[in-house]
Amino acid sequence: KTITKIEAQKKRPHRYSVFIDGKFAFGLDDEVVAKFGLKKGQDVNEPTLKKILLGENESKAKETALRFLSFRRRTEKEIKDKLKQRGFDENIIKRTVEKLKEYDLINDLEFATAWVKERLEYKPRGKKLLRQELWKKGIKKEIIDQALDESCQDEDKSALDLLERIKNRYKNLEPQVARRRMYGFLLRRGFSYETVKTAIGKSLSPLPRMEN
Repeated sequence: KTITKIEAQKKRPHRYSVFIDGKFAFGLDDEVVAKFGLKKGQDVNEPTLKKILLGENESKAKETALRFLSFRRRTEKEIKDKLKQRGFDENIIKRTVEKLKEYDLINDLEFATAWVKERLEYKPRGKKLLRQELWKKGIKKEIIDQALDESCQDEDKSALDLLERIKNRYKNLEPQVARRRMYGFLLRRGFSYETVKTAIGKSLSPLPRMEN
């Protein structure tokens, strides 16, 4: 088979239409055309055509992943799920992810660390809830542990700061009711019982202790 024409597409100039033996065969990204050195008059056999189309699929997978990453940083699992959703096979997904990791476009530790820092600044919560959130993102346990160890060194302070922000909403309640609701609020935010007890003790020391 012979390539009889290669021309840029009008609406997408970075893509080319390839004609074989006078008939349109397929469209290719300009990187794929350059990678295989395709030109008019070139003879191509079936194995070569398969390699070309594989290269095109890899290029499409990369472009899909880059568009997905353009909005914000993503986890490795999020990228894999997106590519799988778009119908790419496992081998192409694996190669695409490996390439993106080489360029540091996928870095689960950086993602986890940034996620924790942002949560602590804008929506404070405890390690338990942060761990659950990162686990749902598909991040491995050892990476989660490292991110939490680096960014959650003073969980007691985080709980106390959060309590100081919201305790006025309970100011008109009976002390025991206020204390109980604060306990529930902080526990739902993922703080441990000991951390909650310490924070409430510091913030509401004038109030009587909650009965068992």
